[in-house]
Amino acid sequence: MKSYHLFMAFLIAGLAVPAFAQKDDDNGRVGIFQSRAEYEQFIGGAKRTAYGPNGSPELRAMIPMLNDIALNQPIGASANKYNAEASTLGLLADKNIRADLEMVDDQYEELKRLNSEIQNRMADQIRGLDFRDTENLASRIRAMSQQSQNDLNSVLLPHQVTRLRQIRMQSQLRRRSLVDILTSDPLKSELDITDRQSDELRQQEQEIEEDLAREIAKLREKARDRLLSKLKPNQKAQVKEMLGDAFDFSKSSYAKSDKGKSKRK
Repeated sequence: MKSYHLFMAFLIAGLAVPAFAQKDDDNGRVGIFQSRAEYEQFIGGAKRTAYGPNGSPELRAMIPMLNDIALNQPIGASANKYNAEASTLGLLADKNIRADLEMVDDQYEELKRLNSEIQNRMADQIRGLDFRDTENLASRIRAMSQQSQNDLNSVLLPHQVTRLRQIRMQSQLRRRSLVDILTSDPLKSELDITDRQSDELRQQEQEIEEDLAREIAKLREKARDRLLSKLKPNQKAQVKEMLGDAFDFSKSSYAKSDKGKSKRK
């Protein structure tokens, strides 16, 4: 979810402004486009759709991938900078992940070669996207991404495909909640999670978050008492007098505003 807030900041700053810096070449081209105006029209349309009334977390999560393709840079190149999900090749750039998968150098080199071919194919495909077709847009982009993933998987052994998918999901959980992942495609469709189940999961998540907040508040109070125990009795009494009785911030507008700020960091 954190990545969505970051991209919302870019949206508020101005939809016509590219989310990722890219210099024009000597011929005025920007990535796969003939001009900066064409690029800005494309990425602006993508963001307006993703953050518009019919947008979705899934579409917003696709913006970095579309932008990388548009700028003709490796998919996932901007993932770390903007706290977005890494691509398959982005994950495999980590030698520790390759070691976990028991991947040999020849496999990795073949994946990089294949990724270049995939990138060129997807560049042709995104030119044909119609951002007005909000009903089918996410499924079209998902199909493009899935086809590319299948191509990359063909270079991997079955156990490597399984393990890489596990690592990818763990990577997603560092940026998105489990409920957000489960109630968004492709997992929602894959697990056949109904809209009713989605609502129940979101409600349960909210209740769990509230319970967790209360438990954290108790732990903080215990931690504070441990710290105050290092003070002299008169110092401890003065600090408690300064603090006064506990105030419940959970339902205050101040707390909600502060929560929003923490998410945007």
